[in-house]
Amino acid sequence: MVENSFAFRLKELLEHHKLTLQAVGTALGISRTAVHKWTRGGEIDYDNLRKLAAFLKVNWIWLRYGEEALQSVQQAEVVELPMTDVRRRYTAEIMESETRMKLAQEGARIVTWEWNLVTDEVTYSPNVEAVYGWPVQRNEEFWAHIHPDDIPPMQAMYAQAVADGTGCECDFRITRPDASQCWIASRATVLADSAGRAVKMVGISMDTTERKVAEEELRQSEARFRTIFEFAWGALAYIDPDGSWQRVNGSFCELLGYREDELYGTTFQQLTHPDDLPHNLHLLQRLLDGEIDRYEVEKRVRHKNGHYLWVRARTSLQRQADGQPEHLISVFANITAEREEHERLQAHIARLEARLG
Repeated sequence: MVENSFAFRLKELLEHHKLTLQAVGTALGISRTAVHKWTRGGEIDYDNLRKLAAFLKVNWIWLRYGEEALQSVQQAEVVELPMTDVRRRYTAEIMESETRMKLAQEGARIVTWEWNLVTDEVTYSPNVEAVYGWPVQRNEEFWAHIHPDDIPPMQAMYAQAVADGTGCECDFRITRPDASQCWIASRATVLADSAGRAVKMVGISMDTTERKVAEEELRQSEARFRTIFEFAWGALAYIDPDGSWQRVNGSFCELLGYREDELYGTTFQQLTHPDDLPHNLHLLQRLLDGEIDRYEVEKRVRHKNGHYLWVRARTSLQRQADGQPEHLISVFANITAEREEHERLQAHIARLEARLG
């Protein structure tokens, strides 16, 4: 071991302070083995060097490089370089990058924030008031405007994230000065010190009110559609252009005696009487080709019990934005009694004509 070396100075300090390798490792939050490697000439990174020097109460330059290096630094004069083209370009790039980041942040209504878990201090980006509606300088000012129903789950989530040292994300509501509410989507992660202790939480928050409103309108629209679809007077079905059932209502299931899941495993071709299928497929092809915009057909469809019902099916086609077929919309009416009466009358007429003949 060289006398004027980091390892030599470290061993002398440990002996002087009567410190064990384990004691140093515990203080720095590292293993005993790592400290042992340093005493045998192993390399030490900058962060651990600064922490080790602070723990031993010595100058970190002296500890790592010795007395001569420390004196050289203490006697050195400050070097002031002129503003070179390299520095100008570097400064301009930094300013341009910061400007782009600020514009993107403001345009997307994104707030960045930090929460010091040791001091409980919070720091928000300058656009917080524009997004939240309120300035936020303390945690109390943040929680004061959050919807009461969102506070318990958020606080529980943050506590769990801090305990686990993991990230978290949530949606919450904040009440603005005009009493309106806006939705905020937030994502955060926990930062730990060298000892593994959670010391800071950093995150971003975005105004998602428009998306939430659109989602709620869509949900209500779908709910209204489901109600109309289920309680409409008639058996309704959405059918894929290949003939498979996409969606059926309760009236259709009652008409044919099938459960929904049973129908979804079949096609209308399989349930249509073989004698009626060719004409049905001909009309379908004309509809897909754009020759007609709807058609009506009377045909027989098979009940789950095996017998056939006469139905009148009125069918139209819903197309996608690019004009490609999306699905068929069919309304079915049971005309079995009507057909039976028609056939009875036809038979009666035939008998009368036979008598007259």
